Amino acid sequence: MSDLVPPPNMSAEHIIRDELEKAVSLISAARSLMSEGRSIDLSAVEERVRIITETVKSASPEIAVSFKDHLAALLDIIDTLQANLETQHRALEDNLNSMKRRIATNAYGPSQTTSLAKPKKGDT
Repeated sequence: MSDLVPPPNMSAEHIIRDELEKAVSLISAARSLMSEGRSIDLSAVEERVRIITETVKSASPEIAVSFKDHLAALLDIIDTLQANLETQHRALEDNLNSMKRRIATNAYGPSQTTSLAKPKKGDT
């Protein structure tokens, strides 16, 4: 059976707990890769969150409520990851723009601006 799909004989409580642990572990690994400047694939995290939400929806209200704090913590972790990704994306964009300017400057030289103002007396 695929590692992404929990076995059908597991209880909702066990599935939610297991998938929460896996999601947090995957997010931790993603952060580690990001800190090394490597690209990340969040499809496995997305799948874990999908399994968690579907299981919580189908679980008894008692079980669903018992995971409220855990789900809130997961949302906080995901929000922090999103903020980190946005920061990294902006930094990469800034670096790319800087590289483009440097390449253009190297290819064409620094921009030459001419002044249309009349020279002041003594400047000529």
